[in-house]
Amino acid sequence: MKVGAMLNMVELETFAAVVEHRSFTQAAVALNISSAAATRRVKRLEQAIGALLLVREPTVMPTKAGEDVFRHFMTVRLQEDDLLRRVTPGRASTTALALAVNADSLATWFEPVTRELAQHHVALEIVVDDQDHTLEALARGDVKGFLSTQPEPVVDRFVAEPVGQMRYQCVATPEFAREHFAGGLTLPGVLEATAILFDRKDALHDVFFGLHFGVTVGRYPRHYFPSPAALLNAILDDLGYGLVPAMQAGPLISGGRLVALAPGHDLMIDLYWHHWEQEPEPLATISELVMEAARRSLVQPVPGRECAT
Repeated sequence: MKVGAMLNMVELETFAAVVEHRSFTQAAVALNISSAAATRRVKRLEQAIGALLLVREPTVMPTKAGEDVFRHFMTVRLQEDDLLRRVTPGRASTTALALAVNADSLATWFEPVTRELAQHHVALEIVVDDQDHTLEALARGDVKGFLSTQPEPVVDRFVAEPVGQMRYQCVATPEFAREHFAGGLTLPGVLEATAILFDRKDALHDVFFGLHFGVTVGRYPRHYFPSPAALLNAILDDLGYGLVPAMQAGPLISGGRLVALAPGHDLMIDLYWHHWEQEPEPLATISELVMEAARRSLVQPVPGRECAT
């Protein structure tokens, strides 16, 4: 890239659209231009920068240089949005801010945070996925902040800040517990009774069994209910037992609808908020709001106490 050369914003916008849509054709449709025009713009940008920005096959993906350029474009766009909101109070953002949140957090403590975020006139996109399966999207810049069990930053210029622990309790209805775990939560019992899991990526039971029994339990009966509400209702309907956030399980245990199968052996999962090291507004404010809410709602670990991650 020539010294003093300015990046072309039209070419940057086209490149960003290709990254967001993972397709030259779909990006061209979104920009109301031809696919050939989109291709030419991206090629001119690559020539100006002097680096390959996109891998074209088998799937359109940004290279490491492309990730940096995409984050630069997003920073510029967010700064422009912030400027326009300041000079035109009440103006809504035109840039969607995607935040990745695991389903259990969204079902418990995170939903009130979205109301706070909405007051900042930002266009929110809440991406719901398992804690450990959206790190790649965060690295690319698609997702601007992400709750994860991963304690280390995923790429350079990112930080991962601890925000607390989700407490899970292994629960069942009193009737299910009497039928399957009359002698307590035993290894023979879990090999026979049906567990309720979120989906095939849900590793909470594996972690819990490893800590509780000291062995890996590979094969046990299970159902999958990919929403926190459906999972909890399946347990309440005697379809099985499962690990439920203590924020949800506590009132039901107090009311007698559920019982803890392993009292005193709750599963503690560390969560971290991943975000850009240098955040433009409103990302910096959003990260601050999310971390403050998390630290109010989640269990703050006692120094020196080991936890599952």
